Amino acid sequence: MSCGKLFQLKDGRQLKGLRLVRLLSGRREVWQAELEGQPVFAKFYLSARRAKVHWQRELDGIHAFQQQGILTPELLYSGSEQGCNWPVIITAAIPNARSVNSVWDEADNNDRLQLLQKMVILLASHHRAGICQMDLHLGNFMLSGDNIFSLDGDGVKRLPTGQEQSASLDNLALFIAQLLPEWESQIPELYACYLNEREWHQAPDSDDLLQRVRQARNRRWSGYHNKLFRECSAFICHKTAKRFEVIARDASGLELDRLLADLDASFPGRAQALKNGNTCTVWATRAGSQKLVIKRYNVKGLLHGLKLSIRPGRAMVSWENAHRLLFYGIATPKPIAVVKIKRGPLQPIAYFLAEAVDDVNALSWFQQPAVSMDEKAEMAKKITALFMQLETQQISHGDLKATNILIADGRPLLIDLDAMQQHRDKLSFKKAWKRDLQRFMRNWKKMPEIEQLFPRCKATD
Repeated sequence: MSCGKLFQLKDGRQLKGLRLVRLLSGRREVWQAELEGQPVFAKFYLSARRAKVHWQRELDGIHAFQQQGILTPELLYSGSEQGCNWPVIITAAIPNARSVNSVWDEADNNDRLQLLQKMVILLASHHRAGICQMDLHLGNFMLSGDNIFSLDGDGVKRLPTGQEQSASLDNLALFIAQLLPEWESQIPELYACYLNEREWHQAPDSDDLLQRVRQARNRRWSGYHNKLFRECSAFICHKTAKRFEVIARDASGLELDRLLADLDASFPGRAQALKNGNTCTVWATRAGSQKLVIKRYNVKGLLHGLKLSIRPGRAMVSWENAHRLLFYGIATPKPIAVVKIKRGPLQPIAYFLAEAVDDVNALSWFQQPAVSMDEKAEMAKKITALFMQLETQQISHGDLKATNILIADGRPLLIDLDAMQQHRDKLSFKKAWKRDLQRFMRNWKKMPEIEQLFPRCKATD
């Protein structure tokens, strides 16, 4: 991010900031730095009201790790700097360290399972010591050689007296809930590893842990969902009387800003549009090197405009559902931005922007003579696996025709998400899911050789 800044500490030493590695606006800065020639990381607390509170929590957590013999970076300074009097904590950089998150991203599934077992053993050591880390994302742990270091003392809590076992299992479940649901199949093995470390002879079974994991994941989604329409580390949000927009922070930049300033200017004309309809218009465009697809939701009349004026609208639903799918590890093009503009009384217009992928829809893909039946059978398995992911999360699509499934880089992706919903009860999901599968299977009525590649879907018809 940024680089080159000097800080004067209250003890007289000078901290040389080399690179700003994390910024939470108005709350926190984390710098890769040097202190008297030693590589360090410095965490500054900026909030006018809460800085001291978070600084003290971080300090208490570091001390808790140290007192219990849990590996954590060496504390070199806790105090404040002279310029703005910000509280600061400085810790030594861990030699040859990588975040567990980056190691995970590059590992195959066998190595990932071994890494998970090491993490479960680490959490067992936390719990034996009577503490738990509440911010359990993989970026809060560093791997150096065979050792895993625990970071973020601010998230360290004491296990409640008399409820140590249940609280420990809830914390283990919270960790597993950071992973995609596909890792739930490894819960029995991970749980056995944990029980062995704790030397527990009486404990709930792995089904109990699975239920705790799913509850924790639902709470995580609820927390993430609340951030989808406001400013946070993941999103930039702009709101005025006439305009509301949310942008994925990692996709933002001048080129995207120029595009968002006048989205209709990028419309290539009806002949080049991907879709021209009364309710929506879809076209492809670029923002610098980013290839994008824009879906504009049109106003069909005064009554429709009135409804859109008082409801979030389908663009917002698409934005929410795209993030919902990605949260559960279900493939869909990356959502880039959502915009809603009031152009006059009862004339709101909304846009949903997603990353464009080099693709062909599933209907066209399965009709290609150049694609062998073996390849088609393999793709049918992948689409069926995608459907099983939806079914596990009780998500219905609402218009599951083959043209709403794209084939890109050898995998299926879902699009057209504005009728999608996640059901709370099994009965409503079962009815909606049956309609989805019936709609999907109608694509193949004149192609029996393709229809037979989806036996699980046909059996539900």
